[in-house]
Amino acid sequence: MATGPVDCHCHLSAPCFQPDVAAVVREARQAAVAALVTVTEQAGEFRSVLELSDRFPGFVLPCLGVHPVQEVSPEEQRSVTLKVGLDFTPRFAGTDEQKEGQRQVLIKQVELARKLDLPLNVHSRSAGRPTINLLKEQGVFLIHFFPSYFLPTEFRRIISSVL
Repeated sequence: MATGPVDCHCHLSAPCFQPDVAAVVREARQAAVAALVTVTEQAGEFRSVLELSDRFPGFVLPCLGVHPVQEVSPEEQRSVTLKVGLDFTPRFAGTDEQKEGQRQVLIKQVELARKLDLPLNVHSRSAGRPTINLLKEQGVFLIHFFPSYFLPTEFRRIISSVL
């Protein structure tokens, strides 16, 4: 893989990119981007992301996962290992029971990734501190987004506590 910035979370399989996905990839390469980590939100996107990875090998890197409230079949669960996280927005987690359900799913995903020696791409929505605390408990850490309420000093403290 080339050196340079890596977009660690893009939705290249989204319908809006399909008419000119080759142009998007070409422009990213021209801008010296080293790779595009292309993520999913639903199991139905797995195939298109894998096809993009085959079409642009070594540049478009697949990151398969589902939104915390998505239902997946046992067959699909075998592929769900990378994009994980918690979404505590009221739409998806209005109760403590729903939040705990998402926590338990994330713990299982962390355990599966550890067992298969796969990295995690962690997403957090309205759950920054709970996500970080869970990952610290599990000994895992990579988050592509932090909410704006994390002050730089708090961010440094969190990072240093897991290194």
